[in-house]
Formats: sequence, structure tokens, C-alpha cells
Amino acid sequence: MIHLDPEQVSAARQGDRAALASVVRSLQRPVYGLAMRMLAHPADAEDATQEILIKIITHLGTVRDDRAAGGWALKVASRHLVGMRKRGRVEAMRMTFKDFADDLETGLVAADEDQTETAITAIAIEEIKIGCTLAMLTCLTRSLRIAYVLGDIFEMSDTEAAEALEITAAAYRQRLSRARQQVTDFVQSSCGMVSQGAACRCEKRLTAAQDSGRVTLGAPAFGLAAPASDIPKLRRQIRTLEDGRRAAALMRSNPSFPTTVGDLVMAVLK
Repeated sequence: MIHLDPEQVSAARQGDRAALASVVRSLQRPVYGLAMRMLAHPADAEDATQEILIKIITHLGTVRDDRAAGGWALKVASRHLVGMRKRGRVEAMRMTFKDFADDLETGLVAADEDQTETAITAIAIEEIKIGCTLAMLTCLTRSLRIAYVLGDIFEMSDTEAAEALEITAAAYRQRLSRARQQVTDFVQSSCGMVSQGAACRCEKRLTAAQDSGRVTLGAPAFGLAAPASDIPKLRRQIRTLEDGRRAAALMRSNPSFPTTVGDLVMAVLK
């Protein structure tokens, strides 16, 4: 999941600032992407990413094998995100899957077809899907959440994910199985992207999302300049999959979130 150039890592460890900047640029997007899926809020994810990058930079000299630096960085990031004392803003809501299902059934309004065809509204509907799937993950405990993120979203092997989390492969498989079952049960019953029988549809959440301030037309919270996916087409594609694969396909449909937090970290280090 995190790949670093061994030569750049070696040069950075020897004090080459340009190499260090390159390492940080290579780290910022995957670390931020992991933080987004763990914390479900851009500002919280940026704060956590900054803290993680500083930890990595500070301890880069302890890396014994430059070729293994990416795996080591993932361990640092995973340990930090699971062990954070402070809860993120979405985590602080302490939603259970039952709470979330009830929330999704509130305020559903059929969307105006002419409105949903505009680019601005399409981005907003995409953001509803992104925000919903990220918030859904916070219904899992952190240990189950990161197991699910590494395994089903980033598609790491049991061995790789277990190493990143510093647990046995058997323990990792148990966590992933529990997380996968909880997510699958939820989306099958409550998510219209996955199940035709579920009432919720991203476009039907638009009015409620605007009223609550979760979405603002023309001011995307996740940095989207254009819709990352065609929601109706994605819905059809996901429903063609086997039941057990639908939830993961939905989660993987989210974009690679852009960030410049690494530049901020390098600026602080001047």
C-alpha cells in the first residue's frame, strides 16, 4: 500500500532534504487515504496525517532496511490511527449500525431528474456516497475498522496486513471476518447501492444532506473537481456482483483523496 524508493529513503536518512521531501510526497496520499477511511472527516484526517508524517520523519533513521521502509511507515500509520486517544468528529457520534440505518431512513426525498443532471449536483451526490461509506466504517471498532480497510478496501494479503498491524495472520483473519460480516449485513439491509430492496439512494439523501450542512452545493468537502463515478451505473455494476463482494466494491469506488499536507509538514521543518 505504501511504496517508497529505497534510494530516496537512504538519501533522506543521510540528511538530503530534497530526498526527504520526495519521501514525504510519496507518503502523504496513501497515509491521508488511510486516515480518511479511519476517521471519516477531512480535517481530522489531515491532522492525523500530519502527526503520522512527523513521526515517520523523526524516526526514519531507525529504519534498518531501506527497501522495507514502506511497510514500516504503514506500521507507524496504523499504530497511530488505532491508538489515538482523541476521537474524530464522526467517531464521537458513536453510531452503531442500527443508529446509522435509522438515520438513512430519515428525510428521503425523490430527486428532481433535471437537478441531478447538473455537474454541481452530481458532485454533491457523489460526496453523499463518499461521506456515507466513510461514516459507515466508524460503526466498527477501530481494530475491526483498520482490518477491513487494509484487507477489503486496499486489498492487502493476510500476511501483509497482519504484519502492518503487528498481530498474527490468524488473528487478523478473525478480525477481518467479523468486520466484513458486519459491513455486509448492514449494506444488504440499508444501502440502495448494494440492495435493490433498501430504501436509501444517494440522490434521495440530497435534500436532507443540504439541510443538515453535510453537503454544500458548489463547495465539495472531499476535494472533488468532478464526479468520481456515475452513481446509477456504479449501482448497476455493484448489484451484478456476488453478495459478499458488493460492500467491498462500494468502498473501493471512493476516490484517491487529494492532499497537500506533506507540503505543510516540510514547511514546518524549514
